[in-house]
Amino acid sequence: MSRLSDGLILVGHYLAARRRAALRDSTSLQKHQQRRWQKLRAHVLAKSPFYAALHPANHQDCPVMDKQSWMDAFDRINTVGLPLSEAFALAERAEATRDFSPMWHGVSIGLSTGTSGARGVFLASPAERLQWAGTLLAKMLPQGLLTQARIALLLRAGSNLYDTLSGGLRLKFQYFDLTRPFNDVLAELDRYRPTILVGPPSVLALAADATLAGRIQLKPSRVIAVAEVLDDIDAARIRQAFDVPIEQIYQATEGFLAHTCSHGTLHLNEDVLIVEKAWIDRETRRFVPVVTDLYRQTQPVIRYRLNDVLVERASPCPCGSCFTAIERIEGREDDMVWLRSRTGAEQVPVFADVLSRALLNAGAAVGDYRIEQRTPDVLHVGVSPAPTAEDAERIRMALGASIDRLGASVPTIIVDGTIECGDERKCRRVRRLCEIVHA
Repeated sequence: MSRLSDGLILVGHYLAARRRAALRDSTSLQKHQQRRWQKLRAHVLAKSPFYAALHPANHQDCPVMDKQSWMDAFDRINTVGLPLSEAFALAERAEATRDFSPMWHGVSIGLSTGTSGARGVFLASPAERLQWAGTLLAKMLPQGLLTQARIALLLRAGSNLYDTLSGGLRLKFQYFDLTRPFNDVLAELDRYRPTILVGPPSVLALAADATLAGRIQLKPSRVIAVAEVLDDIDAARIRQAFDVPIEQIYQATEGFLAHTCSHGTLHLNEDVLIVEKAWIDRETRRFVPVVTDLYRQTQPVIRYRLNDVLVERASPCPCGSCFTAIERIEGREDDMVWLRSRTGAEQVPVFADVLSRALLNAGAAVGDYRIEQRTPDVLHVGVSPAPTAEDAERIRMALGASIDRLGASVPTIIVDGTIECGDERKCRRVRRLCEIVHA
């Protein structure tokens, strides 16, 4: 397709997404989802050997899948006959060369970061890339496509998806490769002077530090956090440097999942997804999303169980959207800490947010931290700057009291100045590094 026809198609998807955003009641939303499901079932799933064999009348007739089972069935799920071995080879070559332009018969191939275990492969056809771009722009640029903006994408890996966004009207996109020396990235970012800054919170915080120190001069009008949980520590530094609200995009290998509305609330993109809630704790409104993407065609995403813990908002969002409102993304399900109960008869879940808030409210000087469950009975807490003996004791007491209130047996808590986080890994401040049998 020509550049002009691609542009017209993208505008069509943009306008369609704007119309879907006008849905204001659950009945209209459900009717839209059912219409899309029937189209997906008739025109897409019939081409997937895996789903064609199931003959699903409804999405509930399909099995729930996680990343491992999805990858195991990759050859039979995708609708273009691409073997997983060939997809991996092409994607890994792109990672190694940092050239993300090669495709397989027009299909883009990307790799997930692998922070939840095995790496996932995701596919997108030219039509899907245009649909994704139109939807993303409609949700994040409600003022219109004629908006003039310089958008900086600070990401670990590029993609043909991001290239799809480039060159349109008055919008300029530039991808900044985070596998390069970060000082080089900052210098290039300083020259570009973005009006919209997009990146993982830990990276945005580093850019904020450089701005506060006067090493670079960034004055974005919008800051959008992606790829990681937005932590209070990072959020405070970003707001201090840029003095703008922090928006969020919740996107994963499995699709464009949620975005921030004008009131600062994350809403699930239920105009393009059906989201089932696998409840972890109804009382505290924590669930894991099981998503069905209503628009993916090359690699159908049907009842895919993500690994993220979401907290549903207790009250409706003032924006009036009927899309599910999320209070926060709390982290990965397999990074919940599990501790023995005081009776020793069961395991007690301790959510990441509980530990983080206990640490930050302990009264100690904390610039950064990592909490890791290294064995079933040991928590390692790394704090920067290195804690004094008094601060270490405050942190131990605060965490211990918080854990005790949950009815769990307080483990050995080691507090020191050791923090480990690789440059290419998503920053996860609370992690479980051991297997918990009863969890």
